[in-house]
Amino acid sequence: MQIAPRSVGYVVLLVALSSFGPLTMSIYTPVMPLIGGALGASPDAVKLTLTSYMLGFAIGQLFYGPLSDRFGRRPVLLGGLLFFVATTIGCIYAHSIANLIAQRFFQGVGACAGVVIGRALARDVYEYRDMPRVMGWISLALNIAPAIAPSVGGYLGERFGWSATFWVLAVFSSVLFVVTTLGLPETNKHRSAAIDLVSLLRGSGAMLRDRLFLGYVLTMGFSFAINFGMIAGTPFILQDSLGFTPREFGLLVLISVSGFTAGGICNQMLIGRVAPPHILQGATTCHLVALTVMAVPAYFSTLAWWSIVVPHALLSFGSGMVVPTASAGAIGLHPKLAGTASSLFGLAQMGIGAFGTVVVAVLTGWAGHSAGIPMVGEWAGCRTVACGVPMPLVIGLAPFAISGALSAWMLRRVSRREAAGP
Repeated sequence: MQIAPRSVGYVVLLVALSSFGPLTMSIYTPVMPLIGGALGASPDAVKLTLTSYMLGFAIGQLFYGPLSDRFGRRPVLLGGLLFFVATTIGCIYAHSIANLIAQRFFQGVGACAGVVIGRALARDVYEYRDMPRVMGWISLALNIAPAIAPSVGGYLGERFGWSATFWVLAVFSSVLFVVTTLGLPETNKHRSAAIDLVSLLRGSGAMLRDRLFLGYVLTMGFSFAINFGMIAGTPFILQDSLGFTPREFGLLVLISVSGFTAGGICNQMLIGRVAPPHILQGATTCHLVALTVMAVPAYFSTLAWWSIVVPHALLSFGSGMVVPTASAGAIGLHPKLAGTASSLFGLAQMGIGAFGTVVVAVLTGWAGHSAGIPMVGEWAGCRTVACGVPMPLVIGLAPFAISGALSAWMLRRVSRREAAGP
């Protein structure tokens, strides 16, 4: 029995598809320190499993969007789901950190199918004027899984070992494959001609020259860099430096992710009353405020759970407004090439996000080695705790927060200029 477009079941399916990316990362973060112990890997090497996943997620988006524009959403989505199941099983049986890094890359390639095609499915069915509200509800509902997942991942890691989290992902994706096979109708009514690389590049170039599209993409990308940088750094700060268990870490993440939910609710209240560029400017200002709140106790050598969790919640609040607003704005601008637009959008957000994790790994790793574990050293004019260094984390994320605020400001100016006309 097929799921009717615009029905509650259709929205639930969109949420499930879109949850691949955040669910695969959030259920995994509590067991990152456990992986280091099991595979004999350093914290810096374990962080690369997150970076490689995001790189695969970013690169995969180059293909799924154009392929779904040409061949339809359904067959391309099913292929991506199968690939995700296979690579997740590969992660389970990885016996070295190098193997796991490689498997996580390919897992990211498979995971991005749900996110890219999920956005395109929404654009196929809903009108542009309805997209901000639809994406807002999807993003708000989507917070439930990433909020609960770290607690689940922490429990599974303590009870059954780090590979248990991947078994859960394999089962989830298998069930979703069956549901998609039986219930998802084809929604692409504007299939493109045979894929022409020159035409594809020309169309992609036209989108990137669209200053509104570029503004939405950059704002989203820098927001993801901040959040992924925090995701990469906080497990080691809270577990290795402050002594929290994986399960306790998962409970603390609930506080942080609650900011995302609050931001999503706030965004729903503002839609229709405040222009999207204004919402994004306010959201990126939250990012700047959050890093300032995190920097003050770090500068004065205060390392406590609240000095990490509270700023993370503020960052999540801003991102809770950025995600639905920027997604709807960017994808809705080019309805006939929604898949390609979704690919470019996802490539930028995950590519910039992956770079954010690299910056965090380099800065916190360098500070930890220079301080000498478990010694306390000097870094950037302040005392820092090795292996869980707050100030280098702030310094690494600050350029992304500033760039995001500038992108939102540029978007607001361009939007105002285009609304005024020639």
